Order: sequence, then structure tokens, then C-alpha cells
Amino acid sequence: MKKYIFILIITLLLSSCQSIDPILKGESKVKKSGAYYLDDGPDKNPPENLETIKDAQPKYESLSKTANRPYVAFDKRYTPMKKIIPFKEEGYASWYGKRYHGRKTSIGETYDMYQMTGAHKTLPLPCYIKVTNLKNQRSVVIRVNDRGPFIDKRIVDLSYAAAHRLDIIKNGSELVKIEMINPSSTKENLKKIHNDSLTLTSNKYFYIQAGAFSSEENATNLMNRITRIKFKDSLSLKKVNKDSLHLVTIGPYESKEIAEKSLKKILKKIQLNSFIISN
Repeated sequence: MKKYIFILIITLLLSSCQSIDPILKGESKVKKSGAYYLDDGPDKNPPENLETIKDAQPKYESLSKTANRPYVAFDKRYTPMKKIIPFKEEGYASWYGKRYHGRKTSIGETYDMYQMTGAHKTLPLPCYIKVTNLKNQRSVVIRVNDRGPFIDKRIVDLSYAAAHRLDIIKNGSELVKIEMINPSSTKENLKKIHNDSLTLTSNKYFYIQAGAFSSEENATNLMNRITRIKFKDSLSLKKVNKDSLHLVTIGPYESKEIAEKSLKKILKKIQLNSFIISN
């Protein structure tokens, strides 16, 4: 009898170590394209100021007692780190959006897809990391306050805002490098991290302005027309409100020459009154 009670207690303790988030982000819910989870995605009307959302500001915080216990997700056991120590990792980043917006993270906070946050399987919670998109070298600093993603080769789940800054919303996932930030670093080092991030995100980029309309419906119709056309390379379409107009843009591109080459390919499949603009 005592042996049975002991086994029951151990089982309950292990089950209580799982993530606080009631719905784990698992493989069965992932869209085949990798863009986002089947019932997740961007909001219909995201804020227009996503580019201006500031990086998370590293500071000393007490580590969560519950969210840093060993836990099991999808039949695999994870043992989180207990200290802020030098840590680097490369792998694929994904993002999570409206499905989790307003829900509780693993440390009991409310997830806001428009804040610079993220999720990791084993980093101590909360902590701060620098995430660099290895394709375009854009960087952001985020606060890790959640667990996930529980998918092979993906090392970090980003908030919608962080993914937007890194330009991985369209593709859904991208190869990144993450680096743990120690708040005890000198102010000069932290300042350098943020300055590097600001420099990278403030680089000049070029866009194709596919159309400008006084009617939002017409802008949406154009986006739908372009989306239905099959291109060799995927296009990053955006609808931007500027003054009283609704602009449809494609991009960004790292140079005017690359944008012009892309425009030529697009014009072979659809007639547009388009030209190149820059940020």
C-alpha cells in the first residue's frame, strides 16, 4: 500500500511539471508550409507601428519557480537551465500570433503578440536574448517568458512583433542565432547590443508599390489578385495606410536593383502601375 501511494505521488509531481500554457504548440497543429500553426496566424488589423516597437530592455528579474522545473511535452522530457550563463544556439525560429494572444504564458503572464517576447524549451524564464536572422542579419532583443516550440529544428518561437522586425512573417520560419544577454553586463555592452539592433533595422530597404487606392476594398482586391499568381520566389505583400490612401507594397528588398529585377518578373504575369519606393 505504501509503495502504491509513493508511485502515485511521484506521478502527480511529474505531471505538474508541464508547461503552464494549457495548449502546447505541437507538430500536429503546424501548417505544412511552416508559416504558422493551422488555427493561428496574424491579426486582421495589426498596428501600423510595428517597425517602431522597441527591443526588450534587459534587467534583473527573479526566475520563475514553476516554469523552470523539468517538464514533459509530447512525450519528451525537458530540463530547463537554472542560471543566466553564456549561451548561444543556431536553428530555426518560428512565430505565434492571434491564437495565443491574451492567453497565459508559462510564467503566468498574459501573452501580447505585439510585445518583444518569445518562447524557448530550456532557457531560464524569464531571460533576455538577442535573436539574429542569419539571412538578412536583422537583430532584435526579446524577453523569453514562455515554453516552446516543440517542433524539430525550431529553437525559438517569436512574438508577431519580433518576427515582423526580423522579416520572417511571410516565410514563417528562418534560420537564426540566439545569444543570452546577462543583465550584469556593463551599460556600454548593453548599449552596443541595442545600437547594433537599431542600425540593422534602420537600414534602407526598397519596396515595389504595386498600387495606391482611396478604397481599402480595391487594395484588398489587388492583394488577392497577386496572391493567386504563382511566382518562383514568394512575395511579401503588405497593405499600408498612408494619409488617406491604402498602399499595396511588395518587399522589402536590400537594393533598388534587386527590387527592379523582381518588378520585371512580376510585370510579366500581371499588369501594374508600379514603381520602386524606399523607407
